[in-house]
Amino acid sequence: NSTQARILSNFLDFITKFKYNTNMDDLREIIPQNIINLRKANHLTQIELAKKINYSDKAISRWEKGEVLPDIETIQKLSEIFNVPISAILEKQNDLSKSKLTKPSKQEILSHSFILCEIWTIISVIYAYLNISQSYNLWQIFLWGIPATALILLVLNRKRKNNITSFIYSTILTWSSITCLFLHMLKFCPWYIFILGVPIQGMLVVRYLFNYKQKPLLKSKRRN
Repeated sequence: NSTQARILSNFLDFITKFKYNTNMDDLREIIPQNIINLRKANHLTQIELAKKINYSDKAISRWEKGEVLPDIETIQKLSEIFNVPISAILEKQNDLSKSKLTKPSKQEILSHSFILCEIWTIISVIYAYLNISQSYNLWQIFLWGIPATALILLVLNRKRKNNITSFIYSTILTWSSITCLFLHMLKFCPWYIFILGVPIQGMLVVRYLFNYKQKPLLKSKRRN
């Protein structure tokens, strides 16, 4: 009933203010944002989430806008649906938890996989055409497929701005390209070409460390 709901709401206010040392204005920003992140991470629309907890989609919309806050019973239901502790809804989430909420969707994975399949299909067709029509065994083209794949993945990863993944793709792109050049120039024994990879790899490491350290600084400035 309404009395029980009011008591639970007051209890929620007390618990959150006491345990998490925050005021209601902060909660009206933290809880809505956490609900939005968790809902999107679980690929649910407002209507789909509303059906799961027997609420209207208008109620979900008001929660996410911060106009009202769900009571403790509803928060408990949300935590069960999202399979997270209640603290994931009540507390301001750190960078690690946010990164977990931004996992690529199945559609995104399928789209990227389709693009990669297209690349290797083109490579296979070119190899087969040259081999059949001109009896030219251009096996090196499969080696060049590795840096091509790394380059495509690097471009696709820019949208997600994943620093460590970009570093890995850039490293693969660098050393696979150098290896392909070495094999093409094998008769000249150009072993020294691998020396080029050392400064390039050094720049990649410096850029990765710089970006890694810059993120906390930028976020601290925003908070201030």
